[in-house]
Amino acid sequence: MSGFRTALAAVAVLPSLILPNLAAAETPAQDIKGGKDNPIVSRFAGAVIIGYQQRDYAALTLPLGPYDASQKSQFARSQTAEGRLTSIIYAIPEGKTALEVYRNYEQTLKAAGFQSAYQCESSACGGYDFAAALADPINRAMDSNLFNLRINLLNATNDDVRAMTAHLDRSDGSVDVSLLVSQDSGRQAGVLLQIVEGRAMQTGQVTVDAKAMSDGLAKAGHIALYGIQFETDSATLKTESDETLAQMAELLAHDETRKVYIVGHTDSSGALEHNIELSQARATAVVKALAGKFGINASRLQAKGIGPYAPVASNANDAGRAKNRRVELVEK
Repeated sequence: MSGFRTALAAVAVLPSLILPNLAAAETPAQDIKGGKDNPIVSRFAGAVIIGYQQRDYAALTLPLGPYDASQKSQFARSQTAEGRLTSIIYAIPEGKTALEVYRNYEQTLKAAGFQSAYQCESSACGGYDFAAALADPINRAMDSNLFNLRINLLNATNDDVRAMTAHLDRSDGSVDVSLLVSQDSGRQAGVLLQIVEGRAMQTGQVTVDAKAMSDGLAKAGHIALYGIQFETDSATLKTESDETLAQMAELLAHDETRKVYIVGHTDSSGALEHNIELSQARATAVVKALAGKFGINASRLQAKGIGPYAPVASNANDAGRAKNRRVELVEK
């Protein structure tokens, strides 16, 4: 990991550049309020942040092909990444070309272990249209201050546009980067850097009441209960599970003839045997809580853990894995 940080630091430790005396009406002399570099990928030396937005959990369309107006995403191919999303727009110092800026990012990202999923330059990207499709949505979502400046720096009418989509797998979560470098004739270069830090969405924020559980069982024979939460890699129930457990108990108390399976599920990360054992322990913990804390007759409950054998989403990304980690109530 130390080598990873060192490589990424290369963008930041380029020889010190002095920002020219630019007209305040055109480019700020310092970062906008609240703007800051992402710790994973830094700025080109001397650049100034003129647009900034960070969202705890959001989706980003990553271009994997040139501009194509016939596609919904406006790219010939694309994919979506979800997680903590940081979007930063930089104004590059005068005298620096888009090519120099792009090559610095390209070399630094590759040296840090990022794998390029797509790269393009100039008309191969689709030029202005490509830049607009990538930059306009986030520019509109940012503060209205400097809106026109951001358009001028990112939407190059001369098609001097370069872009890169890159991915890095790491132990504490994947990282996806979307980079756009643009420079119109007679203007500074602009950079749109968007970084998605893949991580599981926080679950357990929505509970299901007893009636919804009953309806789910009647309609499908089972219902996933994401309000049941455990400590990491443990069968210890978190206190935030109490509300969902209480609704489960209410459902069972209302119909004393009803018998159910409590089924534990995991994602596919880690060893299969461990996941099956963990899912069984978690299902058993729910049965014990319903019987011990809420007085439900344990003979009406049967715990079963099936690990990763019944996914409801892809295990290839954090969002899918979060959906697969669940407890289900199943009608007997």
